[in-house]
Amino acid sequence: MSDYDLSPLWISLRIAGLATGITFGVGTLAAYGMLHYRGRWRSLIEALLLAPLVLPPTMVGFLLLLLFGRRTLLGQLLASLNLSVIFTWYAGVITAAVVALPLMYRTALGAFQQIDPTLVAAARTLGASRAKIFTRVLIPLALPGILAGITLSFARALGEFGATLMLAGNIPGRTQTLSMAIFFAVQAGDMRGAAISSALVLMLSLGVMTAVNLWFQRQPLQQLPPRPLRVLARRDLDFSTPAPRLWVDIDKKLPQFELQAQLSCDGRPLGLLGASGSGKSLLLRCIAGIETPDGGRILLNERALFDAEQGIRLPPAQRRVGVIFQNYALFPHLTVAQNIAFGIPAGLSEAEKQERIQAQLRLVKLKGWENRYPTELSGGQQQRVA
Repeated sequence: MSDYDLSPLWISLRIAGLATGITFGVGTLAAYGMLHYRGRWRSLIEALLLAPLVLPPTMVGFLLLLLFGRRTLLGQLLASLNLSVIFTWYAGVITAAVVALPLMYRTALGAFQQIDPTLVAAARTLGASRAKIFTRVLIPLALPGILAGITLSFARALGEFGATLMLAGNIPGRTQTLSMAIFFAVQAGDMRGAAISSALVLMLSLGVMTAVNLWFQRQPLQQLPPRPLRVLARRDLDFSTPAPRLWVDIDKKLPQFELQAQLSCDGRPLGLLGASGSGKSLLLRCIAGIETPDGGRILLNERALFDAEQGIRLPPAQRRVGVIFQNYALFPHLTVAQNIAFGIPAGLSEAEKQERIQAQLRLVKLKGWENRYPTELSGGQQQRVA
């Protein structure tokens, strides 16, 4: 390889690396935005995002060439700034990012869709903002899928040829990537050069995928030695705190039935009984703000959480209403202490946060279990953490 030109290798790595970074940011945010979007434009938006995956690369390159051409508005704007994209390595980054974006988008969207929606609902009732839910819940839980998308995007960007040739051209030392080097080496009869370039592409693509797989295999959950289970007795709990004053009068139409609920309590615990499917969970979700009634009002300590006539609908993060879901909704990637800390308001010092965490652990007799993960707890212990 002493006489082999390595410039295509460095150009390919630079283009693929930057393109992968762009597709990670754009693809992940697009997947997050489309996760709950059910508007009329959903099908069209998804078709546009996935189009580079099914269109011929040369057609994608031609469309990009029209977009950045001198006669277009964008082309004229770039020219006025004395900038040029066509026939530069920046064009290679653009084309690689465009053709790799569908892989990142679909992989990230699939990973987000596999996350239990109850966890997101729990985070909302704990006062988490959309940004906190995205960074602390969705991204960590979808990390395996996102890393898979990054790996596929890098491999796709590294092997891009047709669109890049249309927009960036084949300029040795400037825009010639490994894929172009392979094609033009074969055309020139240089089979040795084509073989070396092919080997480099294979080693890079397979190497990245192998490294990611090995990293996943070395990330087991923390395992701590088992400890004896202590049963929590009723006398261990503190019922001295008065219950909130609650007033509910709502209705919500569903395909199967219409929920109509009226109840009130004034500083005393309130139990809600009913047959399976009668709307108990739905009523609690309406109070917490996870579901929205069609009409009525919800007052908590004389503060309106929902009022259809006045147009009041506080988001769950502002209601400060906690919900223990049937599956407890503990974040599986966080320890017991981290699960408790998730609901602590921002603005406290680390010492104050730790003091609150330890107080809660002592309250439910789980002192010493703070570094365990939910999967390492019994059902009763998970309920206490919830």
